[in-house]
Amino acid sequence: MTAERHRTALVVSLLALACAPAAAQQLKVDDDAIKLEQVEVTGSHLRRVDMETQHPVLVIEREALLRTGLTDVGDILQTITSNGQTLNRNINNGGNGEARLNLRSLGDNRTLVLLDGQRFVSGLEGAVDLTAIPLALVERVEVLRDGASAIYGSDAIAGVVNIVTRRAYTGGEASAYFGENYSYSDGQRRAFDLTYGAKGEGWSAAAGATYSKDEPIFARDRAISRLPYYGLPLEATGSLTSPYSRLILASGGGYRRLIDGRPGTSPEDFRPLNPATDGYNYTVQNYLQTPQERRALFAQGRYEFSPKLAFSANLLRNERLSSQQLAEPVVSFSPFLLDPAGNSIGIAADNVYNPFGEAVVTGSRRFSEAGPRRFEQKTTTTRLGLGLDGLFALGARDFTWSLNYSATRADSREFVSPYADNSRLALALGPSFRDASGVARCGSPGAVIAGCVPLNLFGPPGSITPEMLDYVGISAHNRKRSDSRDLQVHAAGDVFDLPAGPVGLAVGYERRDEEGYNRPDAVIASGNANGTGVTYDATEGSYAVDEVFAELNLPLLEGQPFARQLDVSLASRYSDYSEFGGTTNSQFGLRWKPVDDLLVRGNIAEGFRAPSLFDLYSGNYDSIGPVTDPCAAANSPSAQTLARCQAAGVPVDVIEGETYVTYGGNRELKPERALSRSLGLVYSPQWLEGLEVNLDWYRIQIRDAIGDRTPEAVLGDCYDRGDAAACRRIVRAPDGSLYSVVATAQNLPGGLETEGVDFGLTYRRTTSAGNLAVVWDNAYVDYYGELHQPARNTLLPDGTLAQGNIVADNRTPGGFYTVVWRLRSNLSLQWQRDDWSASVGARYFSPGDEDCSIVTDVAEYVGQPNLNSLCSRPYREIDVDGSGTASPAPQNRVASVTYFDLEASWQAPWNAKFTLGVRNAFDRDPPVAYSTQFNSFFADFDVPGRYWYASYRQRF
Repeated sequence: MTAERHRTALVVSLLALACAPAAAQQLKVDDDAIKLEQVEVTGSHLRRVDMETQHPVLVIEREALLRTGLTDVGDILQTITSNGQTLNRNINNGGNGEARLNLRSLGDNRTLVLLDGQRFVSGLEGAVDLTAIPLALVERVEVLRDGASAIYGSDAIAGVVNIVTRRAYTGGEASAYFGENYSYSDGQRRAFDLTYGAKGEGWSAAAGATYSKDEPIFARDRAISRLPYYGLPLEATGSLTSPYSRLILASGGGYRRLIDGRPGTSPEDFRPLNPATDGYNYTVQNYLQTPQERRALFAQGRYEFSPKLAFSANLLRNERLSSQQLAEPVVSFSPFLLDPAGNSIGIAADNVYNPFGEAVVTGSRRFSEAGPRRFEQKTTTTRLGLGLDGLFALGARDFTWSLNYSATRADSREFVSPYADNSRLALALGPSFRDASGVARCGSPGAVIAGCVPLNLFGPPGSITPEMLDYVGISAHNRKRSDSRDLQVHAAGDVFDLPAGPVGLAVGYERRDEEGYNRPDAVIASGNANGTGVTYDATEGSYAVDEVFAELNLPLLEGQPFARQLDVSLASRYSDYSEFGGTTNSQFGLRWKPVDDLLVRGNIAEGFRAPSLFDLYSGNYDSIGPVTDPCAAANSPSAQTLARCQAAGVPVDVIEGETYVTYGGNRELKPERALSRSLGLVYSPQWLEGLEVNLDWYRIQIRDAIGDRTPEAVLGDCYDRGDAAACRRIVRAPDGSLYSVVATAQNLPGGLETEGVDFGLTYRRTTSAGNLAVVWDNAYVDYYGELHQPARNTLLPDGTLAQGNIVADNRTPGGFYTVVWRLRSNLSLQWQRDDWSASVGARYFSPGDEDCSIVTDVAEYVGQPNLNSLCSRPYREIDVDGSGTASPAPQNRVASVTYFDLEASWQAPWNAKFTLGVRNAFDRDPPVAYSTQFNSFFADFDVPGRYWYASYRQRF
């Protein structure tokens, strides 16, 4: 795209999410006069009249939330420009029904989520599931796009999201919502909610209920996703594991497959597997957008004992039913797969269905007779909050105080099916015979295995009978729970006066206890499950943290030339964790108004993320596959590496093979460390009332990031760099070949860094034609990659090569972590007159580059060079490994996309509101991407098709 076209795209990028700016003041009317009310703003514990702090805060009011046409808080927040790719309903393989937020693309566990200023329960991985908070409960959302660990503690590295609930409202409200992907008549959504509130002298109470259901969309129903890779032949991209078994005999040779139409009763019925023609379309059963059903009850109340003391309570219970669906399970066996007795699983030579007369040692088959793989979750989140707040005086000064306690539990039960039971699989594939009645029996005459049903893996699809499935098939029931208990004591007020104003001080103490577990079904934990998901051990643990903090605001100048206002804020928090000890994090903020129309704001903040329960206590799980051995001659080890290999007893002629890799938690982990810097401008000219423009630069640097080391990195630490601790994580077989590598979670050397600019504009004007508003929000990412922004192929502290800046450059299949957009832009044009209102918006994603090797590899494999035209630069060559030699690196340009949304509402005389809208009004299909692994488009994009919705909201 040329520079001119890119600028045009930026200007045209219109929105769909109307984000109102923070109001400058809130007015409260009493019997005596109009007073300015102090409020607490996200990013500070100090209460103040104005909401302009040193932090950039995006405020999304309730009307703007409803205007999106979405029914879930998570779906709405994932449309904000600073969010990166994370779990949502468009992720089927790897999803679990959750919707998370990933500010700055730094990871969903580095974004802190609050509910009414208090932490919401996170999962074992440290991320919050936003589906647990019903939209009917939400008054507004405040998004702090800055580091704030000194204010809130762990996880506030990329930013903070504070979801503020509706409080102290009177009367009732009921609503009904219906939506559907109109272009394809699928993906139906419906939602209903009912709320009622009342208040009297010194008290208020409210309660509500909500229900919603989202239907699935299947990958087979969209052209872009009905094949494994759009535009590429199925024969070369499908799975080589199909409903026809692929088998390797004990005598050797390659995989064999049944010839179509043959019964599989003779060796002549089989032929060599042909990778060019035997691909299986595994997408037919897959969801493109997963289904979900949610129901919630909530209640809250407040009672004022006196003007200086009040009690509040709130209760939330939310239940989510969700599911994912994939192609039929793949059941496999090999010499590496052992049954519970420790014997390898294979098909015996004297198995009644074996036509070869010799053992089959390796094989796999997709059990199409068992139906698709199903993952079904029922997750219940329960939260109770209690609080006391009031006023007290010290001398002539008033201070506010609060004591809050919250307890939240997220309990998830998962049903996973189908699996094959390895213990029964070994028997069903073992020796068998036909009795006098012609019935197949396991074992041998005189030694029949009771209840066992021999399994036929040699016949065509359908040859596995229901009786065979009933014997070897099993389902699993997993359970996961997270508990969070939080006690907070805060006090704040003005301690003394400076010439420029009062000095504000906030202090507090917080005690938090986190515990949880993930308990897989016994058959999964034992390693006895075959075919549907990975085997893993249980995760269970807990930790506690005690924290104290202080925050100070110093007004230095006011009403001076070039200093209409100059404030400095200081904050510090000490956290003492039961698992790793103490950490102190501080921040410095600046707020300067050189003139009345211009605000300059800046912030320097230390941050940290404590290891999550999963990081610390995750049960180990093993994966088996090829691992590059630096000691193997084929990998050209240096003299120094070779010497270390020989000293460790590795023979010079060692060969590479299948290696077990162990992943899991690590009790020795330390917190991640972060340094955030931001500098911004807010311009509100008096000469154009209603206009506000903001520009904010940021840089976030993370050290000691927690993650899994690759097995190759562990091997490199040992043999290339002489790290004795890494060598202790390696086990070799008696012949010197790699047997296993332990690659559990570590504080990784080096770090992660991102830098960019946010730009926003809001303009509101009242005219004779109605009230008009323009709201424009942009997030531009300049850098995302390794710490200190090294060039590509620079040697990093851990001995690996830097990838460099990966913004808009998805280089490897599956991405670095996810695609990082260069620019996301939302713009909304709004109109309101009398009882009518309407909005036009669009959501813009900038273009990007991606790895395209899957296309060029397939084109070469099938001998169709014309397929290379699917890539923008199929013959690109660069230095990919720092060797100075150019190697093939095919690249594809993923086009930009803008989704336009329309919405109109009418306020009826009987206190009702009708809304009609359409998302993706111009039916824009997502651009094709080949680095996503699934569905051929990025999960941030809309599922193809226009989505229409209508709602009715009645107040009473």
